[in-house]
Amino acid sequence: MLHVQLSDLVGIQLLQGHRAVVKFRLQAAFQAFLERCEGRVYPLPDSAGSVKMSSSVRVRLALGVMALLGGACSTSLMLTGPEPAVIRTPESRFSCLAKLGFPWAPKYLYLQIPGHQKSLRVHYIDEGPVDARETLLLLHGTPSWSFLYRLMIPVFLAAGFRVVALDQVGFGRSDKLTDPNAYFHDLQVAAVALVVRSLDLQGVTVVMQDLGGPTGVSAVVRDPWRYHRLVLLNTWLPQGNILSSPASVRDHLPYLSWRFLVQVMGRKIPVDIVFQISSDAPHDAIKWGYGAPFPSEVYKAGPSWWPLMIPLEESDPVAREMQAAAMFLQNWTGPALLGYTDGEVFTIPGRPLLQRVLPGACQVTVPDAGHFLQEDQGPTVASLIVDFIERGC
Repeated sequence: MLHVQLSDLVGIQLLQGHRAVVKFRLQAAFQAFLERCEGRVYPLPDSAGSVKMSSSVRVRLALGVMALLGGACSTSLMLTGPEPAVIRTPESRFSCLAKLGFPWAPKYLYLQIPGHQKSLRVHYIDEGPVDARETLLLLHGTPSWSFLYRLMIPVFLAAGFRVVALDQVGFGRSDKLTDPNAYFHDLQVAAVALVVRSLDLQGVTVVMQDLGGPTGVSAVVRDPWRYHRLVLLNTWLPQGNILSSPASVRDHLPYLSWRFLVQVMGRKIPVDIVFQISSDAPHDAIKWGYGAPFPSEVYKAGPSWWPLMIPLEESDPVAREMQAAAMFLQNWTGPALLGYTDGEVFTIPGRPLLQRVLPGACQVTVPDAGHFLQEDQGPTVASLIVDFIERGC
């Protein structure tokens, strides 16, 4: 029996003075694990230098690593012949959505995105009055899609708001590029910007979670006059300084471990297991909702790329864009809401930066929720946003 600990997956070595360099390495036990597809993972010990987490978070994170590593050995569809550059999830995969609380009719835009010769089909829903006094734009991260907001949308509609929720390229009902290297930050930003422009959305309150934050803020920078409010939930604007010190490395260990596992698994990432271990979503929602867009591994190039977009070095082009985004937020004069859950571990190191660049933002802590707060406390979070829109802090 093989024993694999998180500390076996990430090695930290100090080089060049006080600069911390994370050296991901496959240790002998882990390498054997991948070869033999067996093993165990235990929570991080509370030893010196370890990340301090509640027992429930530590167990969930450790179980997550175990399950995800198991996913690396799972069987999947074997492809024959060359892969198409762009594929589309069969519509039959989404036949159960109404029963799962996502009854809204799909709508599509064909977007000509720079870098792609052919237009890409992007899915969105658009509910509520077109002339509503408030328009909300809901942006997801990885490996989710607009289905993530199904528990919140009814609250927004009941308040009389217009709600637009899109699926990023590579996710949900939107087209999927099969080559992970075909994805890039500007692709996702362009998709958001083109949807907003195509629908001529104005006075928008944009709700961003996970990697919807970096994407959404970049879109706001491009067309600031279209946006009125910012809602940032369990997200960050990574500046490329994750490896800048031992303390920063420790703070980012959950993300770095996740990044490493995504690199190892690639398109074999088991989306269903991700939601099993990181949210309170019911089984049917996981299988027929979150799993619907990905019938086989060829559809998972998006989820296998997006976590790796987070820059580790300040010279990374995405880091430079995030630095510019932070400077933009320093001059933001509109309302802003900054929220994190009491169970968040991945993006929490980015909270101090957002607090610093948005000193006047309303701030909330959502209890009894993890990273996917829309799933764990959806109606509560939606009510907080409605209160923020109507009454401020």
